[in-house]
Amino acid sequence: MPSKRMLSALTLLFSVAVCSLSLAGEHRAPARSNTASTLLIETASRQYAEGRLDQAAATLERALQIQPSNPATLHYLGVLRLEQGQYDQAEVLAARSNLRVGRNVALRNRNLQLIQAANKARASGKLPRAMKASAIQSH
Repeated sequence: MPSKRMLSALTLLFSVAVCSLSLAGEHRAPARSNTASTLLIETASRQYAEGRLDQAAATLERALQIQPSNPATLHYLGVLRLEQGQYDQAEVLAARSNLRVGRNVALRNRNLQLIQAANKARASGKLPRAMKASAIQSH
């Protein structure tokens, strides 16, 4: 039976492969205004600050329905999933975000930190302090 770490790595690799394949289809979709997405991210930020993590996650998922390739939204949802103890999901979201960050080195680094935090939390069963203090910020 494969170890949890091996399953996590396979899940991450599978999600990266699937995301890579889906990028071609996203280029054909018509561009939409991101105003609705931005408003949803701001709403999620308030919900997060109020400690309503489930509502904030649902709001971010709605934002991703509008803009599925938004790397910041993917990252923010990953942070929430980490705090909810969904370490594999946090890792997958950070990897998906990194596929789309372009030249945004700061976001790429935050995604790498998120992946490391998910791995540490999975191994120890505790959420790293640095991630507890991080907050969703509107962009």
